Amino acid sequence: MPQSPGQAKVSLCFRSLAALDAIHRYRYLGVRQVATICDVNLKSSSEMLLRLERGRLLRHFGNVGIRGYGKTPKVYFLKKHGHALLAEEREAQGFEIGSFRQANISTRWSPIMFHRLDTLDVLACVERDCQKLSEYDLIDTLVEFRRERFGRRWRNETTDFVAEGSKPSDKIVPDAGFALRHIESGKIALFLIEIDRGTTRLTTEQDDGDVATYIDKLAQYDRYLASGRIADRHPRLGRFSGFHLLTVTTSARRIDSMRSAATAALSPKFHKYFRFSTLDRVRRNVLHDGWLSRDHADPTNYSLIKGK
Repeated sequence: MPQSPGQAKVSLCFRSLAALDAIHRYRYLGVRQVATICDVNLKSSSEMLLRLERGRLLRHFGNVGIRGYGKTPKVYFLKKHGHALLAEEREAQGFEIGSFRQANISTRWSPIMFHRLDTLDVLACVERDCQKLSEYDLIDTLVEFRRERFGRRWRNETTDFVAEGSKPSDKIVPDAGFALRHIESGKIALFLIEIDRGTTRLTTEQDDGDVATYIDKLAQYDRYLASGRIADRHPRLGRFSGFHLLTVTTSARRIDSMRSAATAALSPKFHKYFRFSTLDRVRRNVLHDGWLSRDHADPTNYSLIKGK
């Protein structure tokens, strides 16, 4: 690609292009997520991203000290020149990428980024592990902070309402999701994801509705399932014949508390649609066979797919 006099030259390999492509799709990624998606170690990922930044294809935010947290991670996003180079390379391969969208970075760090990086960790593991499957295709991933056009409006990619209309009390915004297609049968399953960092209260004794709890969130998903609206929410991905809500949290003890609270408060009719695991286990293998249902009395360890 021609370079202007003020632009540094940079050579791109297959993994560099894969890193740029992943950052474009997710708006921004850290070293860990790029390492997972591109199948390199953390040191190699860090060096590659630094080289791309010095080549003026990327910028970063984060990498600042916060009292009580230490130094925050570096998070990289595409510059316009990086997008143009990626678009040219993909066009040469017969692919077209979306137009450049400036990442809206108004602060050097925001507390919500810890939650979003955990979410991106899970999606990176989904991409990594689905690449190894022979019987399934990963159709696409979803993430709440990306936006999509809906008629003349824009909305967050995972946002929906559990009933007709758009009342705030009916709104539901999963953190992320992904769709898998079974190649032989053509059946598609949707997996929505909620990341719990252990800070949300599970239940509350207050009855004024001012305290949002995790059980309230699960009850909203029960309403979503009962409405049937979820089956047609993402037409570009297809119509879903299977669904699970995956809760990824901090520890086995937290899962035990969640399942106990959910079993006591929620209808057993929907327990089978919910799965629980820890972030540590998901980072090792998101398709592991140790997922637990919402029923606290059910000791079964489940896999997300059959024939793995």
